[in-house]
Amino acid sequence: MAKLKHIGLGVLAGWFLTLPVLAQEGWTPERSLTVKHLSDVSFSPDGTGLLFGIQSIDLDNDQYLTEYVISDLNGASVRTLLPASPDNSWPQWSPDGALVAYLSSASGVSNIWVIPAEGGTGQALTDQTTDVQSFKWAPDGNAIAFVIEDPSYVPPPLNNADGYAKNQLWMVRLSDGAPDGAAINLTPDADFSISGWTGNWTYDWAPDGSAIVFAHQERPGLDYMTEARLSITEVATQTVTPMAPGNDHWQYFPRWSPDGKYIAFLNAPGEFMWSFLWDIKLLPVEGGDLVELARTKNRLPFIWQWAVDSQSVYYLENDRVSYSFYEMPIDGSDFTKIFGAPEDIDAPGLNTYLTSPYIHVSPDNTQLAYIGQTSSTPPAIYLSDVDDFSPEKISTANDPYLEVPLGTSELIQWTSLDGTEVEAILSYPPDYQEGQSYPMVVQIHGGPNAVDFNEYLPVIKYFATANYTAAGYVVLRVNYRGTLGYGRAFREDLIGNFGGPDYEDIMTGLDHVVDLGIADPDQLFVVGQSNGGTLTNWIVTKTERFKSACSIAGETDYISLEGTNGFFQTSWYLGGSFIDNLQMFIERSPIFHVKNVTTPILIQGGLLDDNVPYTQLEEFYRALKRAGAEAHLVGYPGATHESYTPKQYLQLLRSCLDWTNSHRAAEAN
Repeated sequence: MAKLKHIGLGVLAGWFLTLPVLAQEGWTPERSLTVKHLSDVSFSPDGTGLLFGIQSIDLDNDQYLTEYVISDLNGASVRTLLPASPDNSWPQWSPDGALVAYLSSASGVSNIWVIPAEGGTGQALTDQTTDVQSFKWAPDGNAIAFVIEDPSYVPPPLNNADGYAKNQLWMVRLSDGAPDGAAINLTPDADFSISGWTGNWTYDWAPDGSAIVFAHQERPGLDYMTEARLSITEVATQTVTPMAPGNDHWQYFPRWSPDGKYIAFLNAPGEFMWSFLWDIKLLPVEGGDLVELARTKNRLPFIWQWAVDSQSVYYLENDRVSYSFYEMPIDGSDFTKIFGAPEDIDAPGLNTYLTSPYIHVSPDNTQLAYIGQTSSTPPAIYLSDVDDFSPEKISTANDPYLEVPLGTSELIQWTSLDGTEVEAILSYPPDYQEGQSYPMVVQIHGGPNAVDFNEYLPVIKYFATANYTAAGYVVLRVNYRGTLGYGRAFREDLIGNFGGPDYEDIMTGLDHVVDLGIADPDQLFVVGQSNGGTLTNWIVTKTERFKSACSIAGETDYISLEGTNGFFQTSWYLGGSFIDNLQMFIERSPIFHVKNVTTPILIQGGLLDDNVPYTQLEEFYRALKRAGAEAHLVGYPGATHESYTPKQYLQLLRSCLDWTNSHRAAEAN
């Protein structure tokens, strides 16, 4: 049998040498990549400055770069602390504000470095042989805790599925900003692995520095995270004690109160659910029953930080197409919203995934800084008083893009087949004229426990959204069933019915826009990534309405998926393992319905994806070809589910855009 060929980057090298000049009008995939992403915003300990990252792309050298800068609170003075580099990440002020620690992988292994906050030369604090995954300063600045894989672990000579390195919690003591003695393992001989989901948000220091509370699980991996518990290790003795051992439900995101009396944490009310359901609880450190705080609006809070007086906690929660930011008192009274207006699509909100600190309350709790954006306003740092929310933009990194035209976007709602109200963001071409119908791209987000945010169109990950609108398409982004931010019932409607209400939500949304006269029913296209790719694969087996489809990292065969991917989220949404639920797996797997496919489909993904293994894409492609469908498969060497090199990512965007345009042109001709 002939070996399936993967398209590598070598054949594309000449094409990249002739990239269009970015000064041209309008949006192209190349121009979209020049928009700066911002990250890691935090107040200095004295509250007079802000540290944040400015991310860019070096396409020539195929690198993602981040520059870290320190700004005053009005943005008038901005200086570089760490020059743009592919190696640095996760900067953190020392408690006295004299130093900034960060991770550097310049040596090939990620270690902790420090640099004077006033500027200077960075110095290494650790010399680990395995990557430091995350770290956190001790409250007095005389130590740093960090997580690494067990450095003593020796892999077996054969690939043993039960052989793995556990993540451990370590500490390095400091004196005058330099290491003071060898690093200490704070969880020696532990029969668990430190949880890694959300980085250093999984552990926290006691305010007196005597102990650390941390989340742990049986072994590494996202699937084992679903049974995470909390324990406390005493720094002096490395004695580990389970926290609330009588509570056997999922425990995560621990935060020690400034007065040392409580540990706030997230706690599931029962068995962990991939639709995400949890509440904020408090553990009295000196003993006593768990304290249940008021339930949040969507029962999906992320504890961000304690108020300085220890009488309340600040938290974030998905709220439709945005995050809202709240304060929750610990006396049991109801929460207060500080900001968040998801119904106002023109208000710069916290509208992106929380992949780094995107918001911070000042040490005296009077101000907050956050990274805000809208569909038509690029990411920027905003500053506001906490008590009187009125954000002012203080960064200018993306100001040049304010002059590049983007069409308008709006929120639309309709009723799905079962009577549920569904919402989407509809984006228009810059030259849109009311009363005229346009070709439409239905763009489907991943998850399903995710959301299409009110994000700046050129930076929406995995999608050439601004390029579609610039080319004269309207783009429909549906927050279908299972999406976060619309309440518990909306998330849980998908359980045991994967491919049911989510599909209906998308198709009724398409019908709604067609009925409004905005979308041309003869010029419909669909693109999706991750679960959006899965839904794209499912859609083309159920309808012939789309002229082309582009699926990125989409699942196709749920039976083989259960045995090859890193966690069992999809099986959970299908109602349980195929061992007990085989018929459902067969009925809802796109691969078993390839004979129905008439839509030309482009299938793309990373060859090292362990979330949606590339074998899923190969199976679907080969089955489609056998069934006589028009299909094309592209694999990206070295790419994972989340990570593509800049050139690969550019090709990913360009390929879907070109695929859509070619079938639009063919139909028009």
